[in-house]
Amino acid sequence: MQRRTSRRSTITVLLLAVFSSFAASPLLAQSRTASESPSQKKQLTQVSFELLIATRVPPLAAQQWGEIFRRAGADVRIRQARSSDRAAITESKRGSVRLVKATGLLNQDGSVLFENRRFQQSQTALLADWIRELKTYGAQGSDAGKPGFGLTREQFDQVFRILAGEVVRDPAGLELPAALATVSFPTSLPLRITPAAEELLKRSGAKRPAPEGLAGLSRGTVLAILLNEEGLGFRPGRTPEGSLELRVSPLDETESAWPIGWPLERPPVASMPKFVEAVPIEFDDVPLIDVIHAISVQTGISILTDHRRAIEANIQLSELKVNQEYRKMTWSGLLDRVTFPHLMRELLQDEAGTPFVFVTTRTVTQMNERARQVERLLDQKAK
Repeated sequence: MQRRTSRRSTITVLLLAVFSSFAASPLLAQSRTASESPSQKKQLTQVSFELLIATRVPPLAAQQWGEIFRRAGADVRIRQARSSDRAAITESKRGSVRLVKATGLLNQDGSVLFENRRFQQSQTALLADWIRELKTYGAQGSDAGKPGFGLTREQFDQVFRILAGEVVRDPAGLELPAALATVSFPTSLPLRITPAAEELLKRSGAKRPAPEGLAGLSRGTVLAILLNEEGLGFRPGRTPEGSLELRVSPLDETESAWPIGWPLERPPVASMPKFVEAVPIEFDDVPLIDVIHAISVQTGISILTDHRRAIEANIQLSELKVNQEYRKMTWSGLLDRVTFPHLMRELLQDEAGTPFVFVTTRTVTQMNERARQVERLLDQKAK
């Protein structure tokens, strides 16, 4: 397997005991501390508004909007717009106080426009919710439901660099708590276990051991693989104070999770040449699991299997056998043939560019969602 120079970082212990004793473990205490830190720090934020009056605005509109903002508990200044004025939301610091200023345009139709948000006078509840969001999260607002996890390009790059760090300690055979402890994160990007994830782990017991082949891959890929086995995923996010964190939650269709691997930047012939080299191959009723292990050994490429989805699809991996008469073919071609029709193999790379293979179930819904998910994140990387 290809390896990289290990990046040293302050180790954050994620989990220290099996989930049956999570209630008393240092990990759960740590995850709760991360989730409670916003309320403990109580970031003081002051939000002010400025409305710029465009030409031909209804005479009473400015007065009406002034009253609406005051009822929402917000300070507002209203003045005539100048040619150089623009709608904008800015943030600055004065000591420990975060200052947010939102400048909007009062239009001819009586609506107010703040960058990509428009409010009518009938939408006072939506305006009040947005004001509360600014007071809680600052100028960026909440990251919920936003593309690219609601991060700026700089924040996304920071997260990606950290997730590209190599996992040196081998988690193979360890149950989730101990396996996650092998993935070290700097204190600038802590892992937070959401209550929904805690409940899912409590029900399942988190007993599935970590697979082989994870050591040497990046933090992001290893974390995604480990969590996926328990029906969990993670996503980066912003706290109300503006710091970054990784949130672990159950996988579902309503919230995007960090993907397991990325499309290869170089073709397989360049990134995994042994995997696509034609060699003499012959198998006679050999278990698929053993064939996958043999291919990994022969090629030096990690081949990871999605055991959870296979079980959910009622695919008994231990009962699948491989029969291949003697012929020259590529390992890639063999794996593609023996996993069809219920499974498929994806040729991927981790956040640091190390190639690996992921064997998972073959469903149209899964493949379409996978394509949309990666496309959205690639767009964020390119911004």
